[in-house]
Amino acid sequence: MLDRRSMIVAGAVALTALSATAHAQDTAKLREELMALEKGSWDFLRNNNAVGMRGFLADDALLIFNDGKRYNKREFLALMPDFRLTSLTIEPTYAVRMIGPDVATLLYRATYASTFKNGPAETSRVISSSVYARRNGAWLSVLYQETPIK
Repeated sequence: MLDRRSMIVAGAVALTALSATAHAQDTAKLREELMALEKGSWDFLRNNNAVGMRGFLADDALLIFNDGKRYNKREFLALMPDFRLTSLTIEPTYAVRMIGPDVATLLYRATYASTFKNGPAETSRVISSSVYARRNGAWLSVLYQETPIK
């Protein structure tokens, strides 16, 4: 009897370890997938690609920038032609946190330079958080928020 119980316990421990390893691999894969989407959204902005950005943002998306300005999808797409992203650096220490099976938050630090309506260039250092929701099998950005870093 003792041997059978030992085998059951050992099996349970092994399954738990395998499950944790699979979860870590899934999280790492999702981290890279969401960061690729995030970098793509910055490219849409840099290239003034409103069509790409339209597909990236959920219809109910909200974007909050480091100056406190808030935009919905329609408003953000409308301002894109006047915005110029001139440089971008994303630190490699980004992370993902699962909120649910179809909701995840991507966290990262970025430094970017931009102008708006040909105004003066501004450099922003921020902590960014992007909340993604999987809808119809695709990850869409539902919330983007920046916090300035001094």
